[in-house]
Amino acid sequence: MLKRKSLAALIGVAALALVVSGCSGTVDSLSGNSAAGDAGHATLTLQDSTEYTQLPLRFGVEKGIFAKEGLDVKFTQVQDAVTGVATGELTFAFGPTSTYLRAAAKGAPIKIVSSAFRSKGPFFLIARPGINSVADLKGKTVGIAVAGSGMETYVRKILAADGLDPNKDVKFVADGVNQQAYGALTTGQVDATIIHQPFPALGQLQGRSTTLARGWDYLPTYHTGVLIAGDDVIKNHPDLLKNGLRAYFTAYTYAKEHYDEYLPWLKSKLPTIDPQAVELALKQEDDIWDDNPAIDPKAIQDTQDTEISVGFQSSRYDAGKYIDTRFIPQEFVKPFSYPKPAN
Repeated sequence: MLKRKSLAALIGVAALALVVSGCSGTVDSLSGNSAAGDAGHATLTLQDSTEYTQLPLRFGVEKGIFAKEGLDVKFTQVQDAVTGVATGELTFAFGPTSTYLRAAAKGAPIKIVSSAFRSKGPFFLIARPGINSVADLKGKTVGIAVAGSGMETYVRKILAADGLDPNKDVKFVADGVNQQAYGALTTGQVDATIIHQPFPALGQLQGRSTTLARGWDYLPTYHTGVLIAGDDVIKNHPDLLKNGLRAYFTAYTYAKEHYDEYLPWLKSKLPTIDPQAVELALKQEDDIWDDNPAIDPKAIQDTQDTEISVGFQSSRYDAGKYIDTRFIPQEFVKPFSYPKPAN
């Protein structure tokens, strides 16, 4: 049972984590066990995600990667990832670094246990045809996904880097994420929007949008993706967490190293998305899919400083209190590398 303080800490951050936790491209529900439970296997419970960049997990299950770690995988639908891990409903979950740090600092019984398969901002600022540069957005309406989210942070920093005042030169609209944001752009509700793949690729192929900026070019050390686990799982099920993280990174690494096998499978799981857009989306994000579980303290510090600079955080948290790296599979750890800033 969660303490009242911890439950209260989840209010306000849970919904934000739900809508900005990753990329899009929806499929039907994947809930249900991976297979009939094998004798002696532990059960790893993960969020039943409809995001296309989370599908390597399902791919890994089908390839037997989790079974090799002695794991059966159960995908379950939860209202939000923060509450899911805090209550033990999920073994671990993927989502936005700044949101999860904020939740932990406010008392949620969670820890960041690893970077995700990528930790650099996979956001694209796209605009309607006729707008060809960030400078062209002066006087225009720009979608920020969710007010106060990391996606708004990126919009503000991109605009400022290209000489615009985010507080004066544009009008911000909280236009939602994924299909909702793409619809807002293509129906003229906004002139530009910050969005995940595969919509930048889809808009490019359809001639309905132009990519003005990629997030990681502007904030290369802003940390965006982590895995979190609840304090109870960390304390009482360390082997489950350790084996689960190893299987997670094995699955993602295998998918990236075998695009010839993974891409046809991925297209089959996204029947409502143009197959060419799915392929282009993967290519456009390939350079930030690094499968490095290590957490760079400098990137965490830069992320907090960026949040402070845009007014979304008052002061730095002692992030070390909310990060536990003991379970990271060391065989996947790589040196930290970052792209050069666009400006």
